[in-house]
Amino acid sequence: MATLFDARDRRSILERLGRLTPGARPLWGRFTPSQMVCHVTTGVGQGLGEVELDPPSGPLTRWPLNWLVIHILPFPKNAPAAPDMLARAPTSWAADTATLLRMVERYGEANPKREWPASRVFGRISRRSWGVLQYKHLDHHLRQFGL
Repeated sequence: MATLFDARDRRSILERLGRLTPGARPLWGRFTPSQMVCHVTTGVGQGLGEVELDPPSGPLTRWPLNWLVIHILPFPKNAPAAPDMLARAPTSWAADTATLLRMVERYGEANPKREWPASRVFGRISRRSWGVLQYKHLDHHLRQFGL
């Protein structure tokens, strides 16, 4: 299972992010590239403990459903995001993408013994699940733009 904690998997995500352009058209959904970058930056920031979101709620916060969605099932296209996961507004393409790239690097280098926050969508999850979740979320949205 791919994870942001694996250097090769992380490098693959960073390379794909580097190919994303502000004028790219989504294959599904309504995100612009700038909106998508801000959305996934919010998720990575939450995992780093740098972005505070609403408390976990909903059916995906319970085991084994959260584990199945993170580790087994594909993310559905056009699934609604929690409103607070959409609150970050784009600034400039260069600044927003640079922030995301730095955060992905820091995420991969995070102390494995640190306490991981509860996920807004999935509740209390392990470090392993956090790494898989972030990779899977980034991969899902890069695929949305054909990357």
